[in-house]
Amino acid sequence: MKKLGSIHQMQIIQALIDYFSSDTDFSLLCSVFMVVFLAKGRQVDFKISTFSKLLSLNLGQGHKTLLNCAALWWTQQPQNSEYCKSVTRSLVEDYIILLPDCESTLESTPHQSPLLAGILLTYFSDLYPLPGTQGAYQPPPDQLISLAGSWLQGNMDLCGGLGQSETQGVVTMLGRSPVSGLLVWTILSPLFCERETQAAYSKLHFNLLQHITEENGEYSVPAGFMSNLTETLLSIFNSGSFSDPQVNHCLDRFGQALQAVRASKCRIEEDLLLLINQLPYNRLINIIISNLS
Repeated sequence: MKKLGSIHQMQIIQALIDYFSSDTDFSLLCSVFMVVFLAKGRQVDFKISTFSKLLSLNLGQGHKTLLNCAALWWTQQPQNSEYCKSVTRSLVEDYIILLPDCESTLESTPHQSPLLAGILLTYFSDLYPLPGTQGAYQPPPDQLISLAGSWLQGNMDLCGGLGQSETQGVVTMLGRSPVSGLLVWTILSPLFCERETQAAYSKLHFNLLQHITEENGEYSVPAGFMSNLTETLLSIFNSGSFSDPQVNHCLDRFGQALQAVRASKCRIEEDLLLLINQLPYNRLINIIISNLS
């Protein structure tokens, strides 16, 4: 089969936009969407590329039907799908970081499709994860920090913070939440990011703490996350050179997250406490640990 070029791709995208703007039944539209962008068979790379461009063009326009079809497509892909990662990376690198004011341009997305907003936040966090034993931490673009803080603010049902909801959210559909991945960003930021960006990180961190509740604690901060984070902090502190204000700021945010986990009645394992005791002294963490005994 002859490979389609960019002009044909844009013609296909325009035809899809016109079709999904119609008053056709949503179930039918969704079925058509799944067939068109089936991640199998011929020209899969072309289909994924077209899907990425289609989503970029419509994310800011807030076309509800198309955004919800895209969200449901995401839920049908295998966990850790490379195609999902490819779409996410393309969305960030070819669209979001190029917007002059992504926070304002994309402010309607959580209202038009809470499921898609939650899914995107989850996959954004996957692009910039907790560093492994051999890897270095790569901070996310500043635009993602502002966008995540904006989307989470006032949308407590986005990550299941209110428990059962009429809206199908990311926790229900993917079985995981973006909260822990985004906490990595805010807690590590004092060590790796410029001071000028800390206001946006503070806003995001505050909103994340609001999303750790009894109703969704097991998803927001899954078992083992705090231990892995603590081990990573110990490794970073031992291998790098950081000022006392940087370390204290980082540990303050870690302590705030720990307190939110405690308040949500998630179990704090003995192994975690042993690891925390190896961290540099921090007054807030010391108070929290003292109240646990």
